[in-house]
Amino acid sequence: MSDAEKRLQVKRGCTRWLSGHGESTMRERLAGLVAMPESEGYPDVYGAGDPVTALERRVAELLGKPAARFVFKGVIAQQAALRTWSDASRIHTVALHPLSHIDSDELGAFERLHPLRAVRLDGGRGFGVAELEAVGEPLGVVAVELPLRNAGFALPEWDDLVAVSRWCRERGVPLHFDGARLWESAPYYDRPLDEIADLADSVYVSFHKGLNGLAGCALVGSDDFLSRATPWLTRHGANVYASYPYALSAIDGLNKYLPRMAAYNSRAATLAHAIGQVRGTGVTAPQTNGFRVFLPGSPEALRDAHLRLAERTGTWLFNGGARTDVPGLTAVEVEVGEATAAVPDDEAARLFADLLDSAEGDR
Repeated sequence: MSDAEKRLQVKRGCTRWLSGHGESTMRERLAGLVAMPESEGYPDVYGAGDPVTALERRVAELLGKPAARFVFKGVIAQQAALRTWSDASRIHTVALHPLSHIDSDELGAFERLHPLRAVRLDGGRGFGVAELEAVGEPLGVVAVELPLRNAGFALPEWDDLVAVSRWCRERGVPLHFDGARLWESAPYYDRPLDEIADLADSVYVSFHKGLNGLAGCALVGSDDFLSRATPWLTRHGANVYASYPYALSAIDGLNKYLPRMAAYNSRAATLAHAIGQVRGTGVTAPQTNGFRVFLPGSPEALRDAHLRLAERTGTWLFNGGARTDVPGLTAVEVEVGEATAAVPDDEAARLFADLLDSAEGDR
C-alpha cells in the first residue's frame, strides 16, 4: 500500500474531520443526488438540457452576469479565459501573483500550451494598483485569485480590489477573477456575490471545494465572451458528453452549503485563535473559512504523527503539509465546513498539542 493510499484509508476510517464536510461513500453521495427533484427527466447532452442549463442560469444570476458555462475542470476554464481575453487585444501578457494557482499549481500550463507570458506581480499577500503601475508594458489580462490560497487564503481589502478594477477598466485591460473560493470570500466583504463579480469582466467559480460538489466549475461573463471562449474550451476537451451528475452535486452544494458560508467563516476565526494558543504554533488570521497553521517539524514527521493521531482518536485534522521558507517550519491548512462542528475549539487545540508532542518524540 502506498503512502497516499494509507493516508486515504486512515482518513476514511475516521469519524470526525476538522476540515470540510466529512467523508461519504459513493452510494451515499449518489443516493442523495438521485433524491433531488432536479434529477427527474433526462440527462444533458454536451451540456444542453437540465440540470446543467439550470445550474448555469442560477450561477449567472448569483453573480449578476449575462451567462455562465459549466466546465468540468477549472484548469481548462481559466486557460480558455486568459487566451480569449489576450486574443481579443493581441496582447499576450497575463498579470498575476506568483503564488496564484494558475502560476504555481498547474505546471506552467498557460505558458506551455499558449503563447502567453506571465507578468508576475508580488505585493506580498496580493498585489494592487502600485504593482500594476510599475509594470511598464501593455497587459492582455489581469488575473486576481480570491482568496490567494497559497498566501494563507488572503483577500485584498475591498477598496484595493475596487481600485484594481478601476485601473483595469480605465485602460481597457480585462480583469479575470480566479474565484475558486469566491463563495467563501463574500462574507468577509459583507457584500452580495453580484457586487463582487461586477468588478471583473470574467469570473471562474468552483463547485467542488466549499460547495462539496463532485467536480466542475463555471466560467461566467458576457454572452460574447463565452462565445469566443467556447472554441478554446472545446480544444481543451471540455465538451463532455454528459455532465448531469456534476451539475446535480453543484446545485446541491448551492442549496446546502452556500447559505452557511458566513457561519463557517465565523467559526474559522474562533478555531484559529484556539489553535494559535498552542505552544509552538502560528496561524494566519482567517478572512475566509480557511487558514494556515504553522507547525515546528518537517512535513514527513508531522504526516506520520498525524496518521498515528488520526488512528488513535478517529479525528482527521488536515490533509497534508508543505515546507515553508523558514527551516524546520511546516504549513498545514484548515478549511471549516459542516464536519468541523463536531470538533470544539478547545479539543482541536488539544489535538494539535498532542500532534506536536508526538512529532517531537520522532526527532
